[in-house]
Amino acid sequence: MKQSIGIVGSGPTALYVLKNIADNSTVISKEITTIYITEKETNTGVGMPYSEKYTELCNMSNISSEEIPFLSQSLASWLKEQPKEALKALEIDADKISETAVYPRLVLGQYFKNEYEHYKSLLENANIKVVELCNAEVTDIIASETAQEFELVIQDKDSITCNGVIIASGHEWINEDNTQLGYFASPWPITKVLPKKGTYDNYTVGILGASLSAFDVVSSLSRRHGHFKKQGAEIEYIPDANTEQFTIVMHDFNGWLPHLQYEQKEPMREVYRHVTKNVLLDILDENGFLGLDTYFNLVCKPALRKALFKDDLLDVVGQLQNDDFGFLDFVAVMTKKHEYPDPFKGMEKELVEAQSAIKKEQPIYWKEVIDDLMYTLNFHAELLSAEDHYTFNKQVMPFLLNVIAAMPLESAKIMLALHKKGKLSLKKGAVKLLDQKTSDQKETSIEVGNEKISYKKFITCSGQKSISLKNFPFQSLVHSGKVRAARSKVASIKKMYDLIGEERQFNLIKNKKSWYLKLNGIDVSTNFQLIDVSGNEVPNLYDLSFTHTSGVRPYSFGLQSCELTSRIVVEDFIKSFQEKSNLVS
Repeated sequence: MKQSIGIVGSGPTALYVLKNIADNSTVISKEITTIYITEKETNTGVGMPYSEKYTELCNMSNISSEEIPFLSQSLASWLKEQPKEALKALEIDADKISETAVYPRLVLGQYFKNEYEHYKSLLENANIKVVELCNAEVTDIIASETAQEFELVIQDKDSITCNGVIIASGHEWINEDNTQLGYFASPWPITKVLPKKGTYDNYTVGILGASLSAFDVVSSLSRRHGHFKKQGAEIEYIPDANTEQFTIVMHDFNGWLPHLQYEQKEPMREVYRHVTKNVLLDILDENGFLGLDTYFNLVCKPALRKALFKDDLLDVVGQLQNDDFGFLDFVAVMTKKHEYPDPFKGMEKELVEAQSAIKKEQPIYWKEVIDDLMYTLNFHAELLSAEDHYTFNKQVMPFLLNVIAAMPLESAKIMLALHKKGKLSLKKGAVKLLDQKTSDQKETSIEVGNEKISYKKFITCSGQKSISLKNFPFQSLVHSGKVRAARSKVASIKKMYDLIGEERQFNLIKNKKSWYLKLNGIDVSTNFQLIDVSGNEVPNLYDLSFTHTSGVRPYSFGLQSCELTSRIVVEDFIKSFQEKSNLVS
């Protein structure tokens, strides 16, 4: 029987799904005749971070052309084909287009749209009909109890029935703004946090976070209150008149500014670059767990020693020789190298080093290697015990995100220029949002340590958080038991109690004889199929949204993960077709 697939969302994840289907169209077209693509925005194929609705030209991506998983052509190749007028509108110098340059997000959006149309036409040529629905927000998914069918419920439109569903919905911002208090739960769309035309925010603006989305706000806000002037290789900020009181304070728990863009020898991540799957399975303990310490000692240490030796960080190489030097010790040592009494002076120092290394085409090997090693661990995270999941998320992930979410060098120059003019500062410490005291309150109040601070405008830029089961957007799947909260099996309940303390009453669940720790998001299999309340995979129902799956796949983000997860799902579809045909024959 000929079948149909529904794809929820049309951004980069959906694009890579289409690419992988097109690459295997000879096999897939025998089974699939129609692909429905639903997009809640007016334009397909772009994706929220790259859309004109959400971002603007001064908001930079942090990925170069050579790091984008290959489509029909690279971003740099596509840019070279564009007319000069189009490049000028995007503020791109035609003579300086390169595979290693970083471009505005809007540029990537146009590129993805072009590639999306390309793969759509390939599928049509392969006799797979592609039906697009724009302004079509899927508000629910209902699984049939009697047939292999799913109903996509679409706001203000007719429902669609299909035989398989791939959720590729990307970012979701579930918390609400409170404009009376000047509080914004996210910076998107960027226009909502900017002053009205002809007015200024002539006061101090607070930002929660100090990484890439925080910089987007800094970049856009500062341009509404002044302009940047290039002085050779340097940048100077010139404030407008009547903006004397305009300043920005970023709040970061650790007081860190991001690491900077670095030269890479291997810009594409690989799951099995440093270890094979068989070796990983060989080092599982007697209970079937891959210990975090075991993984670090047997897989990470040898690769990191080689990398750090090339980077001339011989002190760390020496420490890695010690048997009792563990993963958390490594995190502490490498964090200390990036911690400065004055983080802006530290960024200035690292900027000089980064510019020199890029000019000499000198990679920073250890950053590449740790990225690859964590990518490997991510796609085998189901082998970790609950205790190791907890440790990894609490103590390792903040370090990793700061290292890998590297800031483009031009963005660092802008931050430094603003800091030199007294317009940008960073405050260390945990931020607690305080409750609104009176109905006529006009500011957001926060607490940092023992200090209370109020802001006329306060913007949360701490990144996309995982949704809980109650916030999963397709509640019929929850009510019918087709989806459950992500979880990880506990190895030792005593050790787990010691780790989480009072959290245990909320986050531990017992199933038969075993204890489990509830993780963020929903449970999916290694093939990204939803797992139901009985622990079984739901046939032909996949979820690739990082917002939904980051509990079980905590390091699965970015375009390279979009490509790999899409490939995994399409390969699983093909495998299911082949198994069916073998049964028939």
